[in-house]
This record gives sequence, C-alpha cells and structure tokens, in this order.
Amino acid sequence: MQGRVSKLRIGVDSGGTFTDFIIDSGDGVEVIKVPSTPADPARAILRVLREYSPDEVVHGSTVATNALLERKFARAALVTQSGFEDLLDIGRQNRPDLHDLQPAPVSPLIPREDRFGVSGRIAAGGEVIADLDEGELDRLLDWIRDGAYEAVAVGLLHSTENLDHERRISDHLASTGLPVILSGEVAAEPREWERFTTASAGAVLTPVMQGYLESLATGVTPAMLKVMDSCGSAVPWQRLSRRAARTVLSGPAGGVIAAATRGGETTALSFDMGGTSTDVALVEAGRGAARNHRFSVGGIPLAIPLLEVHTVGAGGGSLAWIDAGGALRVGPRSAGSDPGPAAYRRGGTGATVTDANVVLGRLPSDLKLGGTLSLDRAAAQGAVSGIATRLGLTVEAAAVGILDVVNAEMERALRKVSQERGVDPRGMSMVCFGGAGGLHAVALARSCGVGEIRLPAAAGVLSAIGMLEAPWSEEREQVILRPVNSTFARDLPRIEKQLAEQARQLITSGGGDGESATIETTLRGRHQGQSHDLEFHPGDDPEREFREIYQQRFGYQMLDRQVEAVAVRVAATLPSSGISTVPGELEGPPSSRQVVLDASGRQQQVQQIYHGSIVDGSSVIGPALVISSTTTLWLPEGASLHRDMAGTLIIDPGRE
Repeated sequence: MQGRVSKLRIGVDSGGTFTDFIIDSGDGVEVIKVPSTPADPARAILRVLREYSPDEVVHGSTVATNALLERKFARAALVTQSGFEDLLDIGRQNRPDLHDLQPAPVSPLIPREDRFGVSGRIAAGGEVIADLDEGELDRLLDWIRDGAYEAVAVGLLHSTENLDHERRISDHLASTGLPVILSGEVAAEPREWERFTTASAGAVLTPVMQGYLESLATGVTPAMLKVMDSCGSAVPWQRLSRRAARTVLSGPAGGVIAAATRGGETTALSFDMGGTSTDVALVEAGRGAARNHRFSVGGIPLAIPLLEVHTVGAGGGSLAWIDAGGALRVGPRSAGSDPGPAAYRRGGTGATVTDANVVLGRLPSDLKLGGTLSLDRAAAQGAVSGIATRLGLTVEAAAVGILDVVNAEMERALRKVSQERGVDPRGMSMVCFGGAGGLHAVALARSCGVGEIRLPAAAGVLSAIGMLEAPWSEEREQVILRPVNSTFARDLPRIEKQLAEQARQLITSGGGDGESATIETTLRGRHQGQSHDLEFHPGDDPEREFREIYQQRFGYQMLDRQVEAVAVRVAATLPSSGISTVPGELEGPPSSRQVVLDASGRQQQVQQIYHGSIVDGSSVIGPALVISSTTTLWLPEGASLHRDMAGTLIIDPGRE
C-alpha cells in the first residue's frame, strides 16, 4: 500500500485500554486496535507506525490529562504579585460537596515554597500604578537558577489588560533557558485564581508534553505530526508543546468532531464509552459541538477554550465494589489495560462492566477484542461471583446490577450536557461509539427519552477517525470588559479584523495557507455584576442575542442589568479533507447466541448478525446481537434497526 499512494494519513487515539489507529491511504481505510502502554504511550503508537511510511499523523493524547490526575509532572515555579503568593491555596469558597463537613483541599500544582512575589502593580483597565523593581528581578533570576526548576509560570493581576509586566519578567528569565508560561497569554480570563492555576498547569505540563511530543515527532519523521487540542483542532505539534494545558481533552475531542457530522439534521448527543471512561457531549446541527471556557481536572480549574465534554469514570474496565453502606458501586477506579477485566485472562480479578456483559452473553466470549484479546467467560463469572456472594444474589443478577449502576452514572452524564443546559433530550438522536458503547446505548436512550441511536461503521475507533476529520484552527482572544451597547457593536468589526489577522498569521507560520482560512467570532458575555459568562456567536445585535441565549439556558431574563462583553475570540480555520471512504464492516452468516435477558436469569436464544451483512434498508428486530469490527451492539426486545448507505446503523430504541 505504501508504494501505491501519494499521501498516507494516520489518525491515532491513545486510550486507557486500547490505542486506535485509522490508516487512510486515499484508496481505502484500515482500522487497527492494539493494547495501550500506559507507562509509555508512545511505545504502542510507534510499534504500529513503524510498519508504515505516513505523510501525516494526527494524534489525540491523554498524556497531559494523566499527568494532572496522577500528579506526575515537572517541578515549576510561580512568579506573582507580592502578597498574592498564597492565592493558589486560598482559591474560592466553592464547595464541591455541600454535605462534606471536612472537605480535603486540593493541593496546588506549585507548592508554596516554589512561589515568588514581585512588587510592581497594574490596576484594572491596564494602568501601571507601580513599576517593576529591577533589583528584585535580578534576585528572582538567581532564585530560579538555584532551584531545580523545569519551567516557570508568571501570573500578575490584570495582565489580560496589560501584559507588559509579565513579558518583562519573561525576558529577564530568558537566560535560564526554561520555558516561561505567561498567564495573560494562556488564559483570556480576568479572574486571577483561574488564570494563575491555568498558567501553573501549563508550566508543570510543558516539560512533560515537550519531551513526549519531541520523542513521538522523531519517531514518525519525516511525517508531519499534528496533535488535537481541546477545541477539536488538529495543529502542528510544535504549537502545543508550549500550550500543554490545551491538550487535556485531546482524545475525547476527536470523537466529538466525528459525531458532529453523523448526528443527522437535529441536535444530537455524542456517547463515547471506552475502556476506562465515558465522554458525552451535545452536538448542534450545523454548529458543531457545544463549547465552554472552563474545565476542571483533578480539582484544578483550567480557563481554556474547549469542547463541552463531560467525562465520568464509567467504562468497560470500571470495577464494581461494595461501599460502606453495602450498596453496589461501579467505578471510577478501572482495571485499565493491564491487567484489565478478569475476562482478559491477564491477571485481573475484580469484576468489571466488561465481565458483567460477558457473563450475560451480551459480549460473546469467542470474540477477539481489537482482533487480539480473547475473552474467558469462566474467569468473568468467577470475578462477578465475588460481588454476587456479598450481595446475596445470583451471578446473573449481580451482573445485571453492575450494568444498571453504570448505566445510571452515564445517564446522569447525558442529562448534564442536555437538560442541565436547557435542552430536552427527547426527540434527539444519540451518536454511539467507543468499544463498549453499543452494549449500553439502547438502555440509555430509553431512560433519557432519546428517539434514535446512530452507530457508525468502525464505531469503536470513531475518535481516531475524528482526528483525520478535524480542521486546523488557530485562535486569538482578547479581554474586553466593556458594556455591550451601540458603541461596542460599531467597534467589534475592528477588533475582529485585528484578531483575525493574528490568527491567520499563526497558520501561515505553521506552514498552512492562512489567507484561505475561514473566520469565526465568539463573544463571551455576562450581566454586569456576574462572575460567570456565556459564549455565543455575535450578530447584528449582540445584546439581544445574549439575552435570548440566557433565557434558553436559565429560563428567565435580567432586563434591568446591563450586558457586559468579557472577551472576544476569533478563530481562523482550515478544513480537513476527512477520510477517503467509509471503513468496511465485518460480514458473515447469521447465527444464534444464548443471552441472559434480566436479573431473574431468564435466557433466550437470540440472533447474532454481522454489521456488514445487514442489507441497506432491511430491518433487524430485537432481541439480537450485532457484531461490528470494533464494537458489539446489544439490541434488546422492543428495539429495531436498519442500515443506511454509509454503513451507519439507525436504531429505534423502542420500549422495554
């Protein structure tokens, strides 16, 4: 294949259990799944890529996310205003759990002994009221040189309105050779705590991501390496090596990008259930995925633009356990890929969601997951029996209970991105993907009232497909903090033009055609006096548009409050060529399979059909198992499906 094509593109999604590859030669598409290597994610990737000579590799990485969650990152220093060195500890008075009388504080990414204060001061509006002290900066340089630091974060008050002092500190520290992350550059956020934590995250992650991406880029040379950011943009890796905080949703973003073009004509829910977690998002017809400007990883707030993806620790490898009150719980702890579920026969002994599906026959034990992993039903039954004994249930009832509990967790996630955003999931479609998604999709659609499920071809690697479908987008954002009135409406085109030129230049400097990029503007607005804001695309009347969106989200308006513009963001975007063809699906003769239907242990012989053998337009009535190349669909009684011309299964969930 390598000798026949002019351009070979490969999308790589590095997950917790499997690393997925979509290999597009231009003449056809090949799908590969291999077990992940969590200790060194690049090892699994390079092991596959050395068999090819790609021209372009687009990668969705979990390295930054895992580094934050596991607290395995570089040592960094924080330079801030004198008197504000403790801000990272103080945070805000928000309590994640209102009923926890003794909450454990989240440790800052940079400890107190690694924070340094400088005297200079910039006031609101950007006015300099106290200049920096050059003698202090010289002493600061000595302290940084004497410390074993790998990066420095700089966070000063009001730097989003005047970046001069942060830049001068960066210039003063340039001789150290360390990466210096400026809060005013990485986060267009007026609130200092969120901006400082984002800069701190960028500092501790930059050495980690630089080392990882440089190693990976060397391994794929001479191919161009692009990396997904949290907004669903595939950009040259060099752009993200110094913006590491923007990769925390790198992997899930690929799936959302792909789901946005497969959700039909209405607003849809994307449902991605993998081995360690489930990612859900709202994708709006004609507008793509919903976005947000704030995210929290391990209790650390990040003020970065990102797709609004909600993640829960519910995947195929999520472990079942009994809490102190004797209740059955599932996740967030996962068996991962090593040792994995008990059914993998790799030493795992805990009962997982995958084991429960194997016990019930909904995941046939003669399948080879990823084409390599065999399943052992006896081992799965042994693991689930431990839970069953403690609950006084049969093995089958315990397995059904595990699925009910994990489904309830995923249902809450789906409602969080729909109902809690003022959007009714009834009548929507759900785009189902991920290796485990098809086993739970119908139950979730029924509980949420979703009327249609779409399961695309190669659904288990849809996130990797999304890597190749993602555009290259560069963004520039500017804090405004001014009333939204007629004067602002007149000034907005000038601000847009200035930011658009800067965004186009970023594409040009990366080797792209910046002049042909499309431009999109987003405005963050709020009522004066509020601390949170909403993002929307401004038109001719930004004030009216903000009030309408506020009404939709919260159910009321505040007509007595002036609307305030917080920031303007402009994105310059080059579209992707996508994948050349729809991946093929498994074909084979139909057969039958014994499946446990419910907690009573009632069993039934159901039809087993291969995805690729379903004729376009023909119907399949549940109960049935549909075997796809990368996932398995459980179609219970009352549900039905047909296949469209693109190989997508259109499922009517029906009723129980």
